[in-house]
Amino acid sequence: MHRRPPEDDEQQEDLEQLRTRPQTQQRQRPASAQRSRTAQTPYHYDEHPEVPRVRRASLQQSPAQKQQPSIQMSQKTRLREPDTEVTHVSGTPKKYATSATRRPYQYDEGEIDRTTTSLQRKHLPSVEPPPRVHRPRPPQAKRTLKGQLQHLSHNQGFIVIASLALVALIILIPVIYNVSHSQPHNTVVTTAAKGTPAVGPSSASANAHEIVITPEDTDHPAPPVFATSAYLLNADTGATLYAYNPFTHLPMLSTTKLMTALLAAEQGKPDQPITITSQIENDVSKLSADSSVFGFKKGETYSLRDMLYALILDSGNDAAIAIADTLAGSLPIFVQEMNLRAHQLGLYDTHYVNPHGLLDPGQYSSAHDLAILARYVFRNPLIRTIAGTKTYTMPAAGNHPVRVLINGDQFLWWYPGVDAGKPGYDGGSNFVQVISAVRNGKHLIGVVMHTVNWWTDMRDLLNWGFDNFTWVSPHDADIQHPPIPYDNLWNYFASDKKTNTITGADGSRYYVYTGYSINGLIMRYFDQSGSLPKFGYPTAMLTVTSAGIESQKFQHGTIQCNLVTKQCSTV
Repeated sequence: MHRRPPEDDEQQEDLEQLRTRPQTQQRQRPASAQRSRTAQTPYHYDEHPEVPRVRRASLQQSPAQKQQPSIQMSQKTRLREPDTEVTHVSGTPKKYATSATRRPYQYDEGEIDRTTTSLQRKHLPSVEPPPRVHRPRPPQAKRTLKGQLQHLSHNQGFIVIASLALVALIILIPVIYNVSHSQPHNTVVTTAAKGTPAVGPSSASANAHEIVITPEDTDHPAPPVFATSAYLLNADTGATLYAYNPFTHLPMLSTTKLMTALLAAEQGKPDQPITITSQIENDVSKLSADSSVFGFKKGETYSLRDMLYALILDSGNDAAIAIADTLAGSLPIFVQEMNLRAHQLGLYDTHYVNPHGLLDPGQYSSAHDLAILARYVFRNPLIRTIAGTKTYTMPAAGNHPVRVLINGDQFLWWYPGVDAGKPGYDGGSNFVQVISAVRNGKHLIGVVMHTVNWWTDMRDLLNWGFDNFTWVSPHDADIQHPPIPYDNLWNYFASDKKTNTITGADGSRYYVYTGYSINGLIMRYFDQSGSLPKFGYPTAMLTVTSAGIESQKFQHGTIQCNLVTKQCSTV
């Protein structure tokens, strides 16, 4: 069942309680955490074409901690398991004796107390024990819980085993946590007929990973993608149109800034001043020298509106830090607010560690969650206006000069109908793209995560969602004026051609030009009998008659195959 997160006007009591907490309580950090913070190595930003390095905190323990591991665990070590559908295997349970049927050990009267140590017995007088008298034990003479604990407290073997088990548990918890968050989650997907109304919000007890796909286009196959995961959402109805590994946890890189921008728009005012203080300068100095930054200086003052332009258009990691420190007082408090807001929006496969998106093992999201987040973010008029601006001239004010910013969202420059978006990139194959587009009164949100060909993936998804396959290419648009920003990073999109295909999971061949696939006998005959020069591109989906004859139309003819004889011909 498709779940719809709460609406924009929901109450923010939890955020207010968090933000109204006294500063002394908010800012207090353990000394060990401060030491580990200074020992960290620098991040690598997620826009620069370099292989990223991961910042890792140095975990240190005092000698006392190493000698005796703590047996207390804070709430932070508790893991939340995602809601997934569990299949129970039937079977006959084994019967075990309960504690009520077991007879606890008891001492007979006159028996030597076995809890007495050997050292104590050396000083006991030598007394001959009286003869044992066998008498029935009273039924109520059972050892109490307190007595059992006292007995175990003197059992050195039990203490050693319990200590080792506790140490092993403490060591294994982080490993289990990382493994559980690196695996894709179970997904219950149901495909509904075209035109089926969107399913209402799911209840708290419903499977959080159950979605219903209601495709808008049924005369074209759903396009395969190069991306690790992808999602297409109807922003007007909340219906899921397309889902591929929708709940897989992946680094979301600079699309993290969508949540930073949402909190800034909800908590601050556009004209609110942001002055670059020593604290902001110190936090920014911990970024690596090649990090993606807007580039401000201590003592300069900007409006929150201008800082949002720097955050979204320039993808400034320093702008994210300035917003977080100003609105929340510190980065840790702002990150707490980000996670709280994510939970309120129903983003159960998202977790934040920083406000900018630099790589961190604990920071991840999913294609589904990014689509839901973008739906809320781009409803905000201020953010939607900023994200849809190609160039922005920031006037001189607050002790800073005039600044000219260019939107790095390349899709905004060439695909028709795009009105907002946010990319993320780490220089490798982990390109992330979130796009908002409106055509013919239909509003779509598209997400692709970790793809080597973001323009083909997103174009195919939006074409299929809009049911419009008119050819449009970034290569063709880049020749025109103005050119697409940073086009040189992609070799000016020279590889984007009409003849390009994508191989589907079933071995089919998807033609990006017309949005149709060929497969099986027809594809074999197509390749052996002249292929594209002879038949042209496919122009319809494959059909099969009751007599076992399958056929598919192409630009220059129709291929027909007999499923029994395996013979094909052109008609």
